Amino acid sequence: MRTPSELNFWKCTQRCAALILIASALFSGGCQSGPGGTIPEMGQTPTGDVYRLRPGDVVLLEVFQEPYMTTRQRILGDGTISVGLIGRVVVAGQTISEASKKIAAQLNEKQLVNPQVNISIEAYAPRRFTVWGQVRSPGAYVIPGEEQLSLPQAIAMAGGNTDIGDVRNVVVTRRNGSDTQKLKVNAMSPTASDFLIQEGDTVFVKETLF
Repeated sequence: MRTPSELNFWKCTQRCAALILIASALFSGGCQSGPGGTIPEMGQTPTGDVYRLRPGDVVLLEVFQEPYMTTRQRILGDGTISVGLIGRVVVAGQTISEASKKIAAQLNEKQLVNPQVNISIEAYAPRRFTVWGQVRSPGAYVIPGEEQLSLPQAIAMAGGNTDIGDVRNVVVTRRNGSDTQKLKVNAMSPTASDFLIQEGDTVFVKETLF
């Protein structure tokens, strides 16, 4: 038979344990979806505030209640599109939101008052990378749409490694302006999913050394 003080201690211990379990569950959920968590899987796309417009993208420009200004065009190599009343505007390197606000501000300085500008992407410029070495289908591939692509996903797109391919010994060649980097990556590492493929990367899977 427990004394009243022992019963109070036992009840307090149970409450504390329950609170710890609830806090652990909330923390685990936050780690999976918060910043720095898992990378979006194939088929999932970040918001328009993440993707930055690029030369070659085909965009649809619309201005609310100004149908004559609707235009569908490809972003030129100099990063510009043509906008009625103001001429060519640089949009490459900006998010959809940033580009829309920039054009609206310039139109506001002309004939329109507080214009509502909407930009949508109708076709993406291809972001190509290459996978070769000990993979089953070496060749050039395209990063889909707005998606982010991790190193393991890139190797998977090339059919995965061959029987003698060593995914723990991968070299990614990346151009940074006039410089070229050779990055050695272990694609089996838990952190490999954080290594994102960039346009122009060359992924080389080396042969296993017995």
